[in-house]
Amino acid sequence: MTDLHQQIADIEAEIDILSDAAQQCRKSMAVAKAAIGLGVLLLVAASLGLIRSDAIILVLGITATLAGIVFYGSSRSSLQEIAVKIRAHEVRRAAMIDRMDLRTVSDEIRPHAE
Repeated sequence: MTDLHQQIADIEAEIDILSDAAQQCRKSMAVAKAAIGLGVLLLVAASLGLIRSDAIILVLGITATLAGIVFYGSSRSSLQEIAVKIRAHEVRRAAMIDRMDLRTVSDEIRPHAE
């Protein structure tokens, strides 16, 4: 039984690690969105004449936009893969808990407070 407890604890630790990785993916997606926004803002500002439109500004705008899109897609894919792994671990953990044949304490056994 102790081995089963340890296996459950190990799975829960792995779920925690995966949850931290998922949170990092979410943060990366936010950074990617910011890069996309900045790139589009540079391109729009340059095309409207709000900032000086030279090659460097245009290259920076295009690069930020494309890099943000790629980074967002990569982070999103990683997040989806991590979510699948978390669900699989949770199912495995639930199955192990079910195998433990835990019993609930009935109301008759509990002392009543008066």
